[in-house]
Amino acid sequence: MKHIEKIIAVGMLIFAIGFNLWLYRLEPTATIDPNDNAFQYALVDRTNQIWDFASKKCSINVLCFTSYLVDHWVPNWAEGYNLPFYYSHVPQIIIVASWRFFNQISLFSYYHWIIYLLLSLFPLSVFISLRVIKLPWLAAGLGALLASHISTDGLYGLDPPSFLWRGYGLSSQLFAMVFLPLALAYAWRYFNQKTNFWPAVFFLTMTAVGHLGLGIMAMLSLIPLAIARPSKQTVLKFLFLGGTVIFFLSYWITPIFLNDNYHNISFWDPPWKFASYGAKETIVRLLNGDLFDWGRGPWMTTLVIVGLIAASYVLRPTSYVSFSLLFLFWLLMYFGRTTWGPLIDLIPGMKEFHLSRFVVGVHVAGLFLMPIGIEAMVSRVTYHVSRIKPFVYLFIGLLVYWIIYPQTISYSKHNDRLIKQANENHAKVKNDEEALFTALRKAQGDAPGRVFAGRGGWWGKDFKVAETPYYMQLSTFGIPTVLWLPETWSPNSDVEQYFSEDKAKDYDLFGIRYVATPPKQETQKFWKLIAEKPTWKLYEVEKTVIPAKAGIQPSSSQIRDPRLRGDDNVGSGDDNKSVGYFTSGVRPAIVATDKRSYGNVVRLWIQSDAHVKGLYPELTFAKDYPKKTGLPNFKMIDEVTYVVPDGTKHNLFQEPPWYQNTTPAEQDLAPRDNKPIILSEENNTDMVFKTKVEVGENCQECIVVLKQSFHPNWRATIDGKPAPTFTVFPFYLAVSVPSGPPARFAARRAGEAGTHEIVFSYQPSRLKIALLLLELAVLVSLIILAIRSRFLIRSFSTKP
Repeated sequence: MKHIEKIIAVGMLIFAIGFNLWLYRLEPTATIDPNDNAFQYALVDRTNQIWDFASKKCSINVLCFTSYLVDHWVPNWAEGYNLPFYYSHVPQIIIVASWRFFNQISLFSYYHWIIYLLLSLFPLSVFISLRVIKLPWLAAGLGALLASHISTDGLYGLDPPSFLWRGYGLSSQLFAMVFLPLALAYAWRYFNQKTNFWPAVFFLTMTAVGHLGLGIMAMLSLIPLAIARPSKQTVLKFLFLGGTVIFFLSYWITPIFLNDNYHNISFWDPPWKFASYGAKETIVRLLNGDLFDWGRGPWMTTLVIVGLIAASYVLRPTSYVSFSLLFLFWLLMYFGRTTWGPLIDLIPGMKEFHLSRFVVGVHVAGLFLMPIGIEAMVSRVTYHVSRIKPFVYLFIGLLVYWIIYPQTISYSKHNDRLIKQANENHAKVKNDEEALFTALRKAQGDAPGRVFAGRGGWWGKDFKVAETPYYMQLSTFGIPTVLWLPETWSPNSDVEQYFSEDKAKDYDLFGIRYVATPPKQETQKFWKLIAEKPTWKLYEVEKTVIPAKAGIQPSSSQIRDPRLRGDDNVGSGDDNKSVGYFTSGVRPAIVATDKRSYGNVVRLWIQSDAHVKGLYPELTFAKDYPKKTGLPNFKMIDEVTYVVPDGTKHNLFQEPPWYQNTTPAEQDLAPRDNKPIILSEENNTDMVFKTKVEVGENCQECIVVLKQSFHPNWRATIDGKPAPTFTVFPFYLAVSVPSGPPARFAARRAGEAGTHEIVFSYQPSRLKIALLLLELAVLVSLIILAIRSRFLIRSFSTKP
């Protein structure tokens, strides 16, 4: 009988996987992405670029090579950001490494095959997990049948729409999802037995490296799993398991916490992401079936509730009460800040966490409870006639297919129609699309700069290649773009939104040199057409000449309050073309703030002509306000209020801040003639930027600015010597440059006074490298100890 049960269970598993492989067979055929996969693939593509960059830079130095793979600059969005420093990066490395080994199809196709296979094989993860917690074979088989059929109305959980083409493309979550049930199962087993510590560590770690959010959920899940068996020994197990996992993730999470100031919390993100939905809404959604059965009767919801009761009472001797507690724990957590208010912030990391994603915890707990509930019911029914148990399970399996699968099939059919439609539409314009990429890459090779292809809320939403807006498609394949936010973590994400399409100065500020538009789009007078095809036009932004004015220097002798005025529709002036990614200017003031309070002060600066005049205030998070540098200081204490060193408070909108220290008669003048002159610039893979500048004799507080988002991992040298970097408005990277003879009379040969070579390079975090070395040393030591221990055991066991 046991043999028959195993055959039926394995048959259910094979059917579940085979059904997914058949149902989602069009997923890897997609030629273009309309969802978050555009962002996720861009990270894969960037990792592939960095692989080549690191190979050349590091040669055979494995540590150097690895450090760049786990920590590099991504220039695609929001003036650049080091996403791998904060975001999941191991999946991208594994994809690129395995693709380079096989290298039979395009990286884009390979990436989609990986997603397809992971989604299709998810029932295997659930099946193994249910066997790990010692559920019978038949219950595990039925769990595999149910694994891929949760249905929600776009709640970003473990339901297929989270990962399918017409859905949300959460492939990073998918990489973690396949490990999450195994992590919980082995953790449960570890708390209930003396073994399985290292499997629990491995799967918990792999869940986190796939998606840090799911990793946090997996770690928090240890609390209800441990509470089910309260004892001193369980507490020690909990601390040992959690501590070990955190140690192996420390190379990643420790630098994140230490550099949290440079991780933006966007006001463009809807509040429900951070607050979730509250107790009332969540309970209503659970009971009406919307958490598990949207679009069909509440069948899976009923099974979850039966499992909750069964694990709490019927099967208590087997310790499945852990999974009842797990479900209740995540249901309460899913209530979010809407219910718990600031209490939720007592958990480390929750202030900036999207609490709405806790639906994943509810779902994974449900995947354990459903087969537990079914096993409890079937065991009761077949208690006296156990021979019919396999047939009862077969009957339940057929019911599952008849009443649960149709919703999944219906969604997938529409998904298939949309994939075919998009592929056909893409094929019609593919030649034009490739021509645009070719034209842009050629233009950027001659003169680097970002691309504006419209806003999602304006004409950009209709400027598409197939079903995907061009602002998405360009950035997916490595073209630096503006005004699309697949992530809002860059500190420039929010301030970038203050860009005005009709103001040339804003193009200069954000390093926008090219504009791609539909053929009939109304143009601006400073756009110059450089290429066109039937479906697009490509423009270069011309530089507008500003009438020369007498140069002045900012004085630190007294604080004045200039009202920044001027024509908004101006550029940087031909005497110092701020093209590409470098510009120069003067640091007139220092503004202290926290990361939530600089939006308005930067907005007012953008909307003024301050940056046209070359005035770039320093932005600092330092606690030593006011800095004793001779420059005016003020501190933002909230989004609209600032305080000056004498302690008086001022309203940002009633009293604009002191950017420029001049007399009232000088307020309309700008230090243009005395700021450094950009002579040339170079760019290597957006990881190393070089420029040569000339600096005037009396250039006080002169700076050179790189239009990339500031982060402490950027390093700078001036004439080969290290130079300290700092943040300037809007959130750019800058260095102070020494003055020299007047630039207009200085010889322009390298090495002479007044001419300097400046290099900005992104360097992987030194702390991250040190922690990686430590973790590697510990891991190797543990492996050696394990091998020696087995060798000694075998040696003693073979002695007479």
